[in-house]
Amino acid sequence: MIQPLPHPLDEHLAGLLSRLDAGHADARNLQALVKYVSARTRDGVIAAPLADAPVTDWESLHSSPVIGQEGEYKPLILSATHAWLYRYWLYEERLARCIKEKIPPIPPFSKGGIESVEGEVSDLQQQAVELAKDSRFLIISGGPGTGKTTTVTRILAHLIEAGTNPARILLAAPTGKAAMRMQEAIRETRQRLALPEEVSSRIPDQASTLHRLLGYIPNRVGFRHHADNPLPADVVIVDEASMIDISLMTHLFEAVPPDARLILLGDKDQLASVETGSIFRDLCSGDALAGNRVVLQTSYRFVAEDGIGQLAQAIRRADEGHLLAVLDSPAYSDVTLDESPAGLDTDWLRNGWRDYVAAVSGGGREAVFRAFNALRILTPLRKGRLGVESLNPWVDGVMQRLLPVHDGAQKPWYAGRPVMVTQNDYRQNLFNGDIGIALPDENGALRIWFPAGEAGQYRAIAPIRLPAHETAWAMTIHKSQGSEFSRVLLILPEGEDLPLLGRELLYTAVTRAKQGLHILATRATLGRALRQVTPPASCLQERLQADKTPGQA
Repeated sequence: MIQPLPHPLDEHLAGLLSRLDAGHADARNLQALVKYVSARTRDGVIAAPLADAPVTDWESLHSSPVIGQEGEYKPLILSATHAWLYRYWLYEERLARCIKEKIPPIPPFSKGGIESVEGEVSDLQQQAVELAKDSRFLIISGGPGTGKTTTVTRILAHLIEAGTNPARILLAAPTGKAAMRMQEAIRETRQRLALPEEVSSRIPDQASTLHRLLGYIPNRVGFRHHADNPLPADVVIVDEASMIDISLMTHLFEAVPPDARLILLGDKDQLASVETGSIFRDLCSGDALAGNRVVLQTSYRFVAEDGIGQLAQAIRRADEGHLLAVLDSPAYSDVTLDESPAGLDTDWLRNGWRDYVAAVSGGGREAVFRAFNALRILTPLRKGRLGVESLNPWVDGVMQRLLPVHDGAQKPWYAGRPVMVTQNDYRQNLFNGDIGIALPDENGALRIWFPAGEAGQYRAIAPIRLPAHETAWAMTIHKSQGSEFSRVLLILPEGEDLPLLGRELLYTAVTRAKQGLHILATRATLGRALRQVTPPASCLQERLQADKTPGQA
């Protein structure tokens, strides 16, 4: 049985519901069940399996006024196999209903038009394009370099060729950083594909965050766009869908007009949202949506000699032998494993960021950002000796001795200091996860520069105007989602009590690197991570396979 550690929120909820129960159920069993469901929800699980619940007498709970069956308005919902907090049961039920409404096909538009694009197009990519013609709902999953952006750009071209108004095609992603990468990727792909100019020029390339798309209302759970005020769209395409939690996914589906197409792009093997529910992965499992799903397999980024691609394959297959063989083989020079207890040292930092120091000393802003994104330190932890809250000050001390001194800079600012925004600021168009770098402007004043959307364009923010932020030499693997770096230094701390350290986290960290990966970890730690996989978070597959949504008459 899973025995969750006591947490104040779980204890408080259990105490509250016990008082509302007023002695109808056995207090010990009721509190044990509430604490269990609350703890599982905090861990990201929407539907908590009853088989793992620390309850010894289920009969005593049936008379409780705080426990109901599916469809009832009670704080805790039970089925024969799972338990939910009511709010999350309702999200799951609403989302399943929305998906079912999207599954019936719509009349296909006229075929013809664009017959080919430059280069090879895989059968799976072509299948995705064909499915998008006839479906209101499509899932495209694939790892880095498998052609998700190429596929969706071809889908956009076909839709526009068939008469879809580009102004009614909306692009979005969960974070500002992911939205910007989506824009850049579509622009690059649009130029690469041999599309007719009259089509290529009309393919939209402006993406927004999901919160901005739906109409975020401060201090409110809902959005301006919903079922009664849907988005003005015929097509909605959302990238990095693995980062979307159950609440946001439900609001997204309800805001998309019933006759519009919704296309979700993502990687089912990546980390799920930091909020409750690994919804994208759950949608990609099982057979309920097999006809609305394409999983791209072939990576065009990595060749057979690339260790990063080999590691990604080994992690997806949970093949520990192959993973260790790749790390041990001199044939894969782009991946290395360091098991020494010394770990990170100053020489490694000096060598790793040599080009960055040179760019800050005399290069342009484009060179500075390019050099900074050539290397990133990733760790699963925020706290502890190897968490970002300890690593960043240590790296900061080393780098300040290497970077040029800027006259007039006031602590903690210095030329070359990278920062990550940790709180959305819609007025300044800065979002959680955005990376900026402190550099002097034309007058010598130190400003924080952020990419402005167009390639090579940057905008400056005075340090005093920045929303909440932190130094960003090192970042958590969760925060790295939606990013790519030339090289990654991955630090995996020792310890049996690291529930975060699982297969999805390891896969996400490895696939952030494009050219080189250096891992500071033991083989035992890698093995434990590979064997620990997150179970399904919801009962969506069961709801979608049922003839009718559970709880409905």
